[in-house]
Amino acid sequence: MNKAIKILDKTLSVILMILAAFLAVGVTVTIVLRYFFGISFAALEEFLTMSFIFITLFGSALAIREKQHIAISFLADKFAAKGRVQKIISTMLIDLTILFVCVVMFIYSCRWIGQVGHLLSQNSHLPMGVFYVFVPITFGLTIFYVLVDMLGLFVHIEPADSGYNTDDELPEGQV
Repeated sequence: MNKAIKILDKTLSVILMILAAFLAVGVTVTIVLRYFFGISFAALEEFLTMSFIFITLFGSALAIREKQHIAISFLADKFAAKGRVQKIISTMLIDLTILFVCVVMFIYSCRWIGQVGHLLSQNSHLPMGVFYVFVPITFGLTIFYVLVDMLGLFVHIEPADSGYNTDDELPEGQV
């Protein structure tokens, strides 16, 4: 199971890197074309907007796994000095809250796609469902990662390979 989770982590990281590179290059190209040549590609700008949205959605799923999401940690901080049981309870409450929101969003986004997914985009002329399908996919990934986090309270699951866990701590001698 740990290996499958690591493969999914790596896959999401690669997808995010590709999307970020596309966004950076695409924005640069559109700026140069618009301001130096007076050319504008509406379809490209639509794809750039969607890529920004996809980065946010996929990034939020991966942030759950890497424990980099913004969490209201009032309960976790309150029970931090207490025992293991209190820490499990506070983590479960936070995870259950995230899980509830994600399940609701998953269900309603599927309904939403069913109602308006057939409409064509004004610029690219693709069905909007092509873009909208990533909403339930990313909420499904987030649900998976929340369940992994909850399961990790009871069985050993390797932590995510993240280089950002200690950004707020300076190495010795740099204080």
